[in-house]
Amino acid sequence: MGKNRGVKGVNVGNWATRRAVFPHTKDKTAFVCRERSLTYSEFNRRVNRVANGLLEGGLRKGDRVAVLFFNSTEFMEVYFACAKGGFIFIPLNFRLTPKELQGIFEDTGPRAFFFHPEFAGTVEGLRELYRRPIEVLAAAGDPVPDFCLSYEEWTAGFSEEEPEVPEPPDMEDPQMIMYTSGTTGRAKGAVLPHRKTFWNTFNDTLELLFDMSAVSLVSIPLFHSGGLNIITMPTFYIGGTIIFQRFWNPEEALQLIERHRVTHFGAVPTMLQMMLDVPSFSRYDLSSLRGVGIGGAPASRELLERIVERIKAPYLIQVFGCTETSIVLSCSNMEKIGSAGIPMFHSEVRVLKDDGTEVKPGSGEVGEICTRGPYVMLGYWNLPEETAEALRDGWFHFGDLATVDEDGYVYVVDRKKDMIISGGENIYPAEVEKVLAEHPKVRDVAVIGMPDEKWGEVGHALILLEDPEDPLSLEEMEAFCQGKLARYKIPKKITFVDSIPRTLTGKILKKELRRLYGGSGV
Repeated sequence: MGKNRGVKGVNVGNWATRRAVFPHTKDKTAFVCRERSLTYSEFNRRVNRVANGLLEGGLRKGDRVAVLFFNSTEFMEVYFACAKGGFIFIPLNFRLTPKELQGIFEDTGPRAFFFHPEFAGTVEGLRELYRRPIEVLAAAGDPVPDFCLSYEEWTAGFSEEEPEVPEPPDMEDPQMIMYTSGTTGRAKGAVLPHRKTFWNTFNDTLELLFDMSAVSLVSIPLFHSGGLNIITMPTFYIGGTIIFQRFWNPEEALQLIERHRVTHFGAVPTMLQMMLDVPSFSRYDLSSLRGVGIGGAPASRELLERIVERIKAPYLIQVFGCTETSIVLSCSNMEKIGSAGIPMFHSEVRVLKDDGTEVKPGSGEVGEICTRGPYVMLGYWNLPEETAEALRDGWFHFGDLATVDEDGYVYVVDRKKDMIISGGENIYPAEVEKVLAEHPKVRDVAVIGMPDEKWGEVGHALILLEDPEDPLSLEEMEAFCQGKLARYKIPKKITFVDSIPRTLTGKILKKELRRLYGGSGV
């Protein structure tokens, strides 16, 4: 057996080792990012340098390593180095403030931290707040701040041979901690084992039709499950080529698709809307696209029809999942407009009522989406109560309420915590928002609950107008909703807003809206 073929343990780190020696991929381009292009064998040698550097720095199995990177090859080098060495990888949202990052650092205590120099100011602010020692602190790129090492100079000092790992991780060991967006409260660190990455990758490879000829454009940030787990890892696993967009720009994405003959592209609805709205959209050749994936938030019928008409990719797929599980439901090729889909090939999903029984398909009954399987997280880092609440009797509870049609397709109606109870009746804001969004005067809308002496709660519509000079009256709104919504579902108040705050994936920040506009609940 050759010197690079010895693989200890079965873990995600093995993928880089094996792709680097597999005859069909060792000299194939694995990654392209701006001016840098790396073959699988070149990439693996760089991974090994990082892994050996961390081991020589004293890190051992279970130690945490954090990164604050744009989409880049360095991100993936540290990711695979951690997977080989048994270190727990922590991708950080580069939009967070030093104070928010301090909370994550206090929670996890990373022993190594890598970042791009563009975030030097944020890192300096973090260093003032977080005083615990970090054994390895390095910046990848120029200029290198004077308080840290150069990533390239640091890695150059270590062997590119496969690392000798004292305790190789196995599939049950934690691979990374991904922090959720925290839209319903404090951000939680989902602990994801190696087996979770494997089963999610296997599911995605089957469902999204990845093969060795795949060329995938990754525009969603890698600190997000959609960018890393849903697009990048299946492409790497199958031996395709990954094109990184350092950060999102809709016209640049069109240019990259044309230049690199991209076959697979994934995005949240807002990103696709921005691409379609580029004035020069029709000038770009997108004929190479075979598959377009949509996730993170519901896509409107209008947007889906525009995608089909203008992008013309033969395979359009909507997906449903979360950081804790990745994708568990999918719906392909406009099969059921508005549906989250049916279970993925290797997933088990049920929609359960409060008494633990399943909703009856086609009945209109509402229950909570739940799943179980090897793709589910181990739990939340240092949060045993939240873990116990989310993982009950072996099932992960999403907190999303849904119905199931007669064919078994799941339709999300709202978040459980966002549900409004008015006079004993359940109101699902997402249902109301969908109707109000169709009004020609409404550009964007969110509905929250507000206290009411008679009914307990009623709906409060927060509306961003198409034309601020042409407001929508309460009477107009009520008339528009007649026949579309039961009267108790129609909001009793309108407030005009300058924007609707959303997460990176397009989800409405209801907690923030309730804080700003006095809604009920937490």
